[in-house]
Amino acid sequence: MQYWNQLANDHGINPDGAIEQSSTDTTNAQSHRPEIFFNLSDQSKYTPRSILIDLEPSVVNKVTHALPMVNPRNVHLSEKGNGAANNWSNGYSYGLSHQEDLINLIDREIDKCDNFNNFQLFHSVAGGTGSGVGSLILETLNDRYGSKKLINTFLIFPSNEKTSDVVVQPYNTILTLKRLIDFSDASIVFHNDALNSMENLLFHNSRHQSDAAFELTNKLISNVCANISNPFRFPNYMYSSYESIFSSLIPTPDLKFLSASIAPFTSNRHNMNEYDIILELLNDQYKMNRVTEIPKYISVMNYLIGNNLSQQEIRKGALKARQRIDFVPWASSSVQMVNGKRPAFLKTENPKQITGVQLSNNTSIIDVFKRIIKQYELLVKREAYINSYTESNAREEKVRVLEMFNECRESIMNVIDEYQSCQLVNYLNDEIFDEDEL
Repeated sequence: MQYWNQLANDHGINPDGAIEQSSTDTTNAQSHRPEIFFNLSDQSKYTPRSILIDLEPSVVNKVTHALPMVNPRNVHLSEKGNGAANNWSNGYSYGLSHQEDLINLIDREIDKCDNFNNFQLFHSVAGGTGSGVGSLILETLNDRYGSKKLINTFLIFPSNEKTSDVVVQPYNTILTLKRLIDFSDASIVFHNDALNSMENLLFHNSRHQSDAAFELTNKLISNVCANISNPFRFPNYMYSSYESIFSSLIPTPDLKFLSASIAPFTSNRHNMNEYDIILELLNDQYKMNRVTEIPKYISVMNYLIGNNLSQQEIRKGALKARQRIDFVPWASSSVQMVNGKRPAFLKTENPKQITGVQLSNNTSIIDVFKRIIKQYELLVKREAYINSYTESNAREEKVRVLEMFNECRESIMNVIDEYQSCQLVNYLNDEIFDEDEL
């Protein structure tokens, strides 16, 4: 909800889809492109180009109540409304049995596009619906559209620091990661542990009120996700599509798990200029995935969004950042900069305020994946809760599920190996050699 609310605010669209009076101004209308993410109806109202899927209705109902612009025909809820019981298998089975309905929803929305080129999926990797139905949708999109369309995902990873109420969380996670490794083109990682730390750092939040805590978490995520598309929603000479952005960050298909960072955006940063924000984005405290040691970087892209940005301060900041970042030996060692435009419809106390966001491809993902593997192995060595994923109590069925789990584990270990190997000076040479051998 926060994501679509921010996109709507950026383009001067009210919650009911009506256009704010100021957004009809000719100058404003020429400077932004709401049609990238919204359909405009014959009644001059906007609806998001989105499909909401859940097996439990409360969250979706909250979204449609707060944002009546959402097209009710693009909402899919389970008739039973009892969720997926936090089980990947339940979510996947439900998606499989309703696959035709989901395909019809997707196709109908695609038919409204003039130049469709990208799927975006927002989902968790550990719950029942986000992992199970999410996995089924990834497979379906790949089978139906293949390599013709870009599939990028925004992933919510579970906490590793606290004991989860979902005991099968590690199983759900590895099953989902297998599909992401196989079928996504780019995946941006948001880790609950890192998000919790950032909430306390930026908002001094004690997390006593769960609703407020979730709202702040969603605000952090939506801020990053919305600003990534700023260059083509508010066109400039840089980056006209997601494809152009991700192709600059992902050198090989195996290295596609990206970190996001955000510079502090609370009231205590009014005096920060472009140079300050670029350096703040290097602080691992502001990364949205867990970082336990200084990572090595494959690529870095910084977004600075504001009015009348100082190119001198940007050049100075980019040079200093380049000196501080530890790049892998074969990378270009350049810090890509995106100068974004602040939406004219946003009201701010400080017109000089600058938003800073970073996307990077770095080796911190190794620790995230290793912790997932460790949690998985603690469960699977005792064959704990395996019956939650079997279709019968037969030993052969249990063996089948264990083999499926092991295949998922191997895929994740291959990604870990890839991110470790990419730190070697001859990484690209090995890639070329392997292709020649084939």
